[in-house]
Amino acid sequence: MSAGSGQRLTPPQAGRVFSILTDDPREPLHWLAMMEHELSLNIVVFSRLSPQRLGKHLKLDRIEFKWLSESMDQHALSPSLERIHHSVSTRISGDCGIIWIDGVEYLIHRQGFDAFLSFTRSLADELSGTNWTVLLPFSPLSLEGTEIAHLRREAVPYNIPTLSSPIVVEAVDDEIEETLPEIDEPKVEEVPKPEENYVGNLKMLSTIAKPSFSPSVLRRRMAQWREMGLDVSELEQVPYLDQDSGYEIYLDVEGRVRRAVECERRIQMLQIRGHHVEAAKMRFRIMQLTGIGDVESRLDELLSGQL
Repeated sequence: MSAGSGQRLTPPQAGRVFSILTDDPREPLHWLAMMEHELSLNIVVFSRLSPQRLGKHLKLDRIEFKWLSESMDQHALSPSLERIHHSVSTRISGDCGIIWIDGVEYLIHRQGFDAFLSFTRSLADELSGTNWTVLLPFSPLSLEGTEIAHLRREAVPYNIPTLSSPIVVEAVDDEIEETLPEIDEPKVEEVPKPEENYVGNLKMLSTIAKPSFSPSVLRRRMAQWREMGLDVSELEQVPYLDQDSGYEIYLDVEGRVRRAVECERRIQMLQIRGHHVEAAKMRFRIMQLTGIGDVESRLDELLSGQL
């Protein structure tokens, strides 16, 4: 199948690093599936999506992929720039194809923008003269204007063409039913009912007590948070961990969700004052659960009247 308007599907220029600016960094995965399907290109994906969720967008048996996670899954790769760089360097020594690295916002949050920019420059140097292309999808709402400008210089934006005839990927219809390891669970599995505390699309949910914490309970809570638009991909590794480690990660994510709910309340106040663009950027960041501390500080400045 070809791109819309009768255009021929062609791969991006080899030997380069490109950025892809998109409101939803996972939406272009359809285009990536088409590239593999029609051109039989080698596709290597580094993603924050678990194999179960990534499999809803791409045929995993036809690509190479790494799940950017600290879990013990066979496909997992620690989400550090050093490990990703080493993996990419090893792969581009032969063949040709496209390397897709999502979770740009998450990686920047973990290791800093300067480190990510150096990572991008290093990849560009190594790609020169090879038959590989690296693509970095991210939302412009997730970064500051100066950061976007710097990243665009190192990774020129690539426009994904509009495609027709989607690739059908068989997948579980409901994310709640993802395949997880069988674990003996306590009988108490009811997720605590939400507190009556709504802020826009976000709502504060009661903490799951440790005796009630189990994979099935966690799946339901993750589904609730995803319905609000929150990115809780970090929790997908929890069922593969021991009870104590998994619960600790859950508490960390829940703490950030609570802070995000409070930020949303203040962002609405900011909108009333006319800061619509700033509010949109902040809202995107809190929904990603990254950079919340920066958002809180900026809200303090704006709402206190300092700026």
